[in-house]
Amino acid sequence: MTTATRLVDLSLSQFTEELARRTATPGGGSVAAHLAAQGAALAAMAFRFTTGAKFAALEGDMTRRADELDKLRARSLELVDRDSRAYDEVSAAYKLPKGTDDEKSARAARIESALKTALDVPYETMQTALAALSLCAAGAADVNANVASDCGAGALALSAALEAAWLNVAVNARSMQDAHFVRAHMDGGERMRREARGLAERTLRTIEGRLK
Repeated sequence: MTTATRLVDLSLSQFTEELARRTATPGGGSVAAHLAAQGAALAAMAFRFTTGAKFAALEGDMTRRADELDKLRARSLELVDRDSRAYDEVSAAYKLPKGTDDEKSARAARIESALKTALDVPYETMQTALAALSLCAAGAADVNANVASDCGAGALALSAALEAAWLNVAVNARSMQDAHFVRAHMDGGERMRREARGLAERTLRTIEGRLK
């Protein structure tokens, strides 16, 4: 893949081919962001099928949710490439010379800065996935029964996206020196995980009830 090619512009088969290569990027963070985009898209589709004369009383809320999910999908897609670029910067920082004290100091500062960005991106993926999952949960009880399974699949994708992004937050946090920054993001990440689990469980219970 050339540096000018965006991951999000690849075909599905090309993207999975890139993932399978023995290279650090793209990796789990990009997959998490793409999964968030897919989950948001599925939920938006289900909500758009919950419009029209039959769903007149619900149409306003469903349309609003679908529009918000479109924005979150676009944000998630931006994070696919941002995640890979961020980790490429980490790799570049580790390759800096360390022969003198000045070089060691400059290298350490560059690594810390790059790791902060590499942690911030999947953290933002978590925030995005959680926002989309909240919208998904809010519409699950009223979604068109014919596409309830799609709404449920979207919720599962968003939950998985958040958990996958969390792993990337945690692995970058291990190598950082800024304890305050790490603790704030680890605590925030755990809060998001708890909230997402509750939303996903509630949504799936609702969807399973609609499928009986």
